[in-house]
Amino acid sequence: MRELTLWQTLQQAKLVDGEPPRDGQPHWSSRFLLGLVGWIAALFLLIFLAVTFDQLTREANHALLLGAVLLAGAFALNRSQRGDLWDQFVLALTLAADAWLLYGLLDQLDFRHPFFWFGLCLLSLTIAALFDHWLVRLFHSFAAAILLTLGLACVGLQLLALPLVLSAVAICWLQADAKPHRPWHYPSYHAISMGLALSLLVLGRLHQPLWDGSSSVLDELGASRLPLWLNPLLCAALLLGLMMKLKLPLLYGLPLVLISAIIPGMGAGAVVLILGFYAGSMGLMSLAALLLVGYGALYYYDLGLTLMTKSWLLLGSGILLLATRQLLNTLTARRTR
Repeated sequence: MRELTLWQTLQQAKLVDGEPPRDGQPHWSSRFLLGLVGWIAALFLLIFLAVTFDQLTREANHALLLGAVLLAGAFALNRSQRGDLWDQFVLALTLAADAWLLYGLLDQLDFRHPFFWFGLCLLSLTIAALFDHWLVRLFHSFAAAILLTLGLACVGLQLLALPLVLSAVAICWLQADAKPHRPWHYPSYHAISMGLALSLLVLGRLHQPLWDGSSSVLDELGASRLPLWLNPLLCAALLLGLMMKLKLPLLYGLPLVLISAIIPGMGAGAVVLILGFYAGSMGLMSLAALLLVGYGALYYYDLGLTLMTKSWLLLGSGILLLATRQLLNTLTARRTR
């Protein structure tokens, strides 16, 4: 027997009548070609501007002016035109405007000054909030997290970057869930939180080395004034607070909180994993797997132990995980009786 389509099932239930509505979205190949045409058109425009105003754009003030004009044009297009062609055109113009603005600012300001990075972070967040474009929000929220880290490094507080960005990710998802009567806000929260979560992959090696005495990427901007143990402890506290907020069973989650307080970065992966399951986002869950594997590998390779000792640690960890699984299965079976 032929299976009924959704429209036929609704017709039998007398919920709808007439012909099914046609899909107004073009085929993915057409959308891809439209996006490609948008990028090509934007590149031709940028090449024309670079050739025409070559002498002018070499000066910092003129580069800032050109970047501001491109950004204003991209914003106007984003508000007035919608479609795959215009969306890609807006994205290309926005990224080009970012490049010109950054070029003009780097030539004028001291990159060791924290307010320079904080100002760029605020600008990125403003662009992410104003533009109704998923990829623009994703890129600029990612950039805002990196710029915030660089600004904190100038004052020696780079260890706070990971907990702050992680808190912003959690707040974005909880805010999206707290406004079910405003579903049109969900894409903006989703894009910004995904960009912030992607930055966690980079912050693992930027914010601070795992052990004392090793080099840091941010040491050139400023030495850390905070102890190394504070970073995983704050992430573990955030994980515990999120579990209490979502009313998750603390008995099963406390070992994970303890591990997060010991191993840097594991708390970030655990928080993103919980948010992924909570929101039903496969992207967040996949990103959480990368975070857990990445931070676990960094911790493993930065241990100042011999290979034999590390092998015994891996064996013990495997036995502990199997024993934990068996214990949880036993407790679950007893509760279901």
